[in-house]
Amino acid sequence: MGTVLLVTSIPLFAKSPSGASADDAYWVEHWSKPPVALYGPEEEAFNQNMHEIRFAHDRFDHALDQNTLNADVQWLKDHPNARFFIDGYASATGSEAYNLKLSGERAWWVRQALIRKGIAEDRIVLAVPWGMLYPACTEDTEECHAKNRVVRFTYHPN
Repeated sequence: MGTVLLVTSIPLFAKSPSGASADDAYWVEHWSKPPVALYGPEEEAFNQNMHEIRFAHDRFDHALDQNTLNADVQWLKDHPNARFFIDGYASATGSEAYNLKLSGERAWWVRQALIRKGIAEDRIVLAVPWGMLYPACTEDTEECHAKNRVVRFTYHPN
């Protein structure tokens, strides 16, 4: 099993007077683009076929769209060699500690749902909570907050 290194700097956590981090604009732009496939066609297929799992406000135990979750499960069953990370996120409507806990519960719930639906546990490299870091949207609206209440899948090369 490989090691994951998260390299950060102090400015990553610096906040502007509005409460947004100095890097929020980068992440909003990042999530608006298709993911880059660094490891070839397998990763490209993974990125094109796996979808975000969205959650309601303050919920972690039920995906808003079960069909999306089931489509991801089916794709993973059809591609049994694909390994991946599960990344949980939360909106900025609660405290950092609360959102970190909630995003972890979302990632863990998706992990357990995949396992219950027949995905081998050893294919899941790690389920990671990111809280409200790396937002897809930074506006203070319900529509924007909803874009950040997700679990995303990240390809892991074999």
